[in-house]
Amino acid sequence: MNGGNAAEENPVKVGVGHVGWEPHLMWYSSGEEDLGDFKETDSELIISLMLSVREPLCFPENANGGKQVLDLLDSSGRKVAPVTFDVEQLFQQQKKGITYTSITGTLKEGPEPDISWLRLKGELKIPLARLQESPVYELAFQPGAQMDVLLPRGNTEEEAGNGDIVVGEDDSAGKLSLHECETFEKEGKKMAQVKISLDLESLFELAEFQILNDRNEVLETTCRWWEGWAGGFFLSSYSKRVLEFEAPEYIRKLRIRLLYRVRQKTVTVPVDIKFGMRGEIREEPEKGKGALLR
Repeated sequence: MNGGNAAEENPVKVGVGHVGWEPHLMWYSSGEEDLGDFKETDSELIISLMLSVREPLCFPENANGGKQVLDLLDSSGRKVAPVTFDVEQLFQQQKKGITYTSITGTLKEGPEPDISWLRLKGELKIPLARLQESPVYELAFQPGAQMDVLLPRGNTEEEAGNGDIVVGEDDSAGKLSLHECETFEKEGKKMAQVKISLDLESLFELAEFQILNDRNEVLETTCRWWEGWAGGFFLSSYSKRVLEFEAPEYIRKLRIRLLYRVRQKTVTVPVDIKFGMRGEIREEPEKGKGALLR
């Protein structure tokens, strides 16, 4: 693995996740009366790369990074067909201060049977984002409660001359709404379930609705249902979620904070990874080489 020469310039670490042959599925219909179904065609070699970065950095979910190509060589030195990776959307998860995402590449031409390992080489252009917190908003704990909010338009940041990050002054008006709310007993605990939404007049990438108590502690929530979109002709954003959490003894208001992603610059990530069908082959045991961030 190679994640760059300087952590300040390129904080992204990259490693091989999954490697294997999988059938390619295509939708097939024989005519107007046939509703169609997926049919298996020739198998493809699937190579999944895991990307990781330390918080507060993360990846924009709508990355718009297009298709990117890496060279693939085998242990004989032969150049196999190039591998194309999709960097359009980066679905991610956080664990112990690290944000993880994956990108997948496919190719139909596989290595010869006597090949012992493969090597991916090249560069990826990976966009980065930074997690930001909104102020804490308070809604009455009753259906139909709502309030106007102002948030950065377009989810973009610029660097000041001293290297600090500043959010643009052109804010976007939106509405934060509580559609449904109730309390109930579950396994001897008082619980609450709420349906909340955020509707904005610009592109906005919401990572999480956080529910806080009166001591500004973030409560553990379970998302029971969600829907949302960002983009379209009017370049607006909408997110709605149903959250369940252990309720305070007296709950008269709902305290909400928005955790959202603000897009930053795109970094160049050098890739030079040696791997077999069982995963990455780690030749250099030195600290910081050959592994994702842990």
